[in-house]
Amino acid sequence: MNNRNKLKDKLKKGESVFGSWSMLASSSVMNVMGEAGLDFIIIDMEHGPMSFETAENQLYAAEAAGCTPIIRLGEVNELAILRTLEIGVQGILVSHVSNPAQAKQVVDAVKYYPEGKRGLSPFTRRHAYSEKNLHNKLQFANDQLFVGVLVEGEEGISNLSNIVKTPGLDMIYLGLYDISLSLGIPGELEHPQVLNRLKECVTLIKENNLIVGSVARDRQYLNLLFNLGVKFLAYRVDCAVLREGYELVKAWHEELKSECKTENYVLE
Repeated sequence: MNNRNKLKDKLKKGESVFGSWSMLASSSVMNVMGEAGLDFIIIDMEHGPMSFETAENQLYAAEAAGCTPIIRLGEVNELAILRTLEIGVQGILVSHVSNPAQAKQVVDAVKYYPEGKRGLSPFTRRHAYSEKNLHNKLQFANDQLFVGVLVEGEEGISNLSNIVKTPGLDMIYLGLYDISLSLGIPGELEHPQVLNRLKECVTLIKENNLIVGSVARDRQYLNLLFNLGVKFLAYRVDCAVLREGYELVKAWHEELKSECKTENYVLE
């Protein structure tokens, strides 16, 4: 598996990328999202019900639609990171990174020597199940893998100035819901305190030449993130988009039904 990481290539050119989160553990839904033109989909293995087998099938479905899959893990766990990478994912996002030592652990687990300490088996999807051209494959993997950490709690925010200096990191993803929770205003993403904290973090991350990632829950917030210079933009979650879409058309039906003047009739 030696395909270039299209997502990373776009970001290196200074372009923004747009995607969403997956909680539904469905390859079919992943494929639909990819066919909609998303640049990436984050498979949420922290909050979602996915196994590694399920996630592997989701990777195939996203890639078939030309979309870059990313897997989100809930903790800094070397074995979990290794298993995630061996199924061929091109991007990884690790949550609950609150200090530079944890950020370095993530990079060490993702990168092969000399950039990291990742263990090696040639007989995986990542290396096309073969030891042929192994040296080149390892260099290619180190170059192409997209490495992000999710900083969300008060401790992580306070240590951000040191986390951003970790060699090998590509992105800091800001967990706005957890930031709002740490400020005592859970879910109030437009609250001035949340917005001020967001702006401070974005400035710091950009000054250290890393990509900023975050989540937008509507068009207005997407515009706000755009204007702040956030390049990695995730819009909501597959299950929420699905539910809200059906709620909308159900509301259309109820509205039209109430306006309809045709008398009720029964088919005989």
